[in-house]
Amino acid sequence: MSLNKSKLPRAIAVVDFEHWYIALERGFGIKPDIKAWSDEIRAEYDIEEMAFFGDFSNYGLRGEIDKIRTAGGLVINTQNSSESYEKDFTDFIMLDYIYQKAMTNKKTDAFIIFTGDGHFSSVVRFITNVCRKKVGIYGVKNAISYQLRDSASYYREVPKGAEAFSTYYKMIAKRMSYFMVHREAQSTATEKEIVSAVAEQNGANKKAVALALEQMIKQGYLYKQDGQKGKKKAKNAPLRADWQKLERDGIWEQP
Repeated sequence: MSLNKSKLPRAIAVVDFEHWYIALERGFGIKPDIKAWSDEIRAEYDIEEMAFFGDFSNYGLRGEIDKIRTAGGLVINTQNSSESYEKDFTDFIMLDYIYQKAMTNKKTDAFIIFTGDGHFSSVVRFITNVCRKKVGIYGVKNAISYQLRDSASYYREVPKGAEAFSTYYKMIAKRMSYFMVHREAQSTATEKEIVSAVAEQNGANKKAVALALEQMIKQGYLYKQDGQKGKKKAKNAPLRADWQKLERDGIWEQP
């Protein structure tokens, strides 16, 4: 039997959208899945308010406004008219908002704060120690302050492993399809070349692409040219793809 929404703990969600969008793009080459995240926290909490903060004059952030509103989020533009823009301006506005909500919303049970910035550690401790409310921290993997994580009631990272790998798997499969079409270039389909090409073409993090490629080899999606799967080969040995397995698992589609 599903839990009635009225029985869920009440929470306010505050999102540092600059952190989410920029860190995710730089680290993983993907954009925020706003709806999936909204659905996740709404399954756990009765969300009283969900506010997204950022300088939405930024072209990339501005393109996500409709998605935020569709997910039930409030857009708060922190654009600084000063010629010398500083990220701290967004942090300042967010902190003021959180402190006001923490002190005036007595019936709120928890705060969900999406950021990786250690500047928020003090307000998190204030909410947990003084207001006696739970604080959940969400942040982009590899971009969350340890101090912030330690101050929260709990923390969660995005993207989740499967989500990040799925995106990179498709990028790598697309690059491998290039070698399938251009047979004369197959001898250059080395791990190093694939990682460099995928990272450059997609604006993705090289380390993340390399990790995904390693997983694809372990899972049998890719293998060394001679077809002997699972054996350690030289790093410069060309790779081949198991197209049937890639297509079966939805990573690649036959043109």
